Amino acid sequence: MNGINYATEEEISASCCETGELRAEKTLTYDIVVVGAGASGVPAAGFAAELGARTALLQKGSGVISQGNCGSAIIRSRSTEAGIARWIHHTNSLCDWRADTKLLRAYADNSEEAMMWVLNRSGLTKETEYGDGSKVDSNTDSAKLLNDGGKICAFRCTSGDFTGVWNDRGNTYDYGDEHCYFFAPWIGPKPLNVGNALRTAVDRVREETGRLDVYYSTPAVQLITDGGRVTGVIAKSADGYIRFEAKDVILATGDYTNNAAMVRHWCPDIADFDKKQFGKTGDGHLLAMSAGAVMEPQGHTKMMHDFDSALMFEEPFLYLNMNGERFTNEYTGFVYMGNVLRGQPSYKGSMLDADHKSGSKGWYCTIYDSDYVNWDKDSFVDGMVPPFVMEKFIPGAVEEPQGVFKNLIDLHRCDTLEELAKELDIPYENMKCSVDRYNELCEKGCDTDFGKPSKYMHKIEKAPFWGARKHIRVSAEVSGVLTNEHAQALDAGGNVIDGLYCVGNLGGGFYGGADYPFHQTGLSLGKCYTFGMIAAKHAVKSVL
Repeated sequence: MNGINYATEEEISASCCETGELRAEKTLTYDIVVVGAGASGVPAAGFAAELGARTALLQKGSGVISQGNCGSAIIRSRSTEAGIARWIHHTNSLCDWRADTKLLRAYADNSEEAMMWVLNRSGLTKETEYGDGSKVDSNTDSAKLLNDGGKICAFRCTSGDFTGVWNDRGNTYDYGDEHCYFFAPWIGPKPLNVGNALRTAVDRVREETGRLDVYYSTPAVQLITDGGRVTGVIAKSADGYIRFEAKDVILATGDYTNNAAMVRHWCPDIADFDKKQFGKTGDGHLLAMSAGAVMEPQGHTKMMHDFDSALMFEEPFLYLNMNGERFTNEYTGFVYMGNVLRGQPSYKGSMLDADHKSGSKGWYCTIYDSDYVNWDKDSFVDGMVPPFVMEKFIPGAVEEPQGVFKNLIDLHRCDTLEELAKELDIPYENMKCSVDRYNELCEKGCDTDFGKPSKYMHKIEKAPFWGARKHIRVSAEVSGVLTNEHAQALDAGGNVIDGLYCVGNLGGGFYGGADYPFHQTGLSLGKCYTFGMIAAKHAVKSVL
């Protein structure tokens, strides 16, 4: 639809890890080798070492890397069995009924333990059990989960209880009287994130167990196999190749959003959008496939949302594309805007990635006037934020703004619409026509153009005028090779590939739909923690 050239299998193979027989300079032997030090690799290596396995953790980068601030877990002690079963059914419905429900069940059964391990080993709490949650399920109490003297903390929680009727504007699900409670602490604040916490976890496990060796700047480039079983990996260090022999290998290398050929082949939805991550080149996917693993069907699951260009990002103000034209019902929901923007104009703004130097999809502007502070509460989805709080998102308005990435500050406040159009780099005449038409619809009290609910329709006429330029980028691609509920990789016949586990955004089958389900804050990171732990526990049973 957007001129995408779909990659062939040959192009993808050309981007694969090294081929041919590699001669290693030395050989090291471990019980378990984990490849990738992120949100799934760190728990995998940590649990393996703590359970008694001599473990090697290989990392392509120079340190632990993980994006995001919020991971979540289902707390069984606050949930009913029927509520958890309904959560599985609900989640599958949001995944277009393509999720492997055995994997959803494995997450529900194990995520609490994995989450508390991450918090504990990161120094965010001294407790090893969750308890009844009475002190950590609100924004005020969540700060009690403090780091041991460090700058990082659990600065807020967006925990919730699935009970009664749930809805996200377009979907509803009735839990009735059942309950499924999830715990969702946010680790930070920005620019600190989960990666900072996991670095502490790695250091703590190394010191306390003596069974974890970490090899940074040592990417895995080839799997070692023997009679169909994976028996290790060959990695490349500054001094040459190293052969890591092991009884089991856990691949935890992240997604493939920075591999253009893989994106065009398996997830063309995101080909025209900029990527928020770097170095995610699908190495683990390609390694796994070289051993016989298979990718889940094309049309992979994408995560596209952005929280870096002003607050009130979920409010249904007037939305204009970069031509100054209204293009959607603004009540659609922020997390689904990526799909809507596929058909809107590209724009050459800041933060373009290497594949889109001339412009990318994902740009639009939200427009509102200064009277928003006087609207009643029903006019907002998440609530009104006062101007003095918004100012940190206006370029130059605050000398040292906190809690926002400075290079993404793109909110503007102007005395006239013409000035605002100039700041946003959209044609003023088009913008004026769109605002005039919108005001006309507001006056009528009925959006006959796009059908937005009338309670969110407010005229734009009182200066100063506000405008935020939004840049929807790809946060992650969260599909991968097919696995079972133990995180073991599967071949084309559904058979286990002995010795090989695939976890995190490399392990597929958990979602399955075109869009990541946004009903539970932190599900993605929570899933990564959980399946890292699941793989380690299962592998340790077979090697010790």
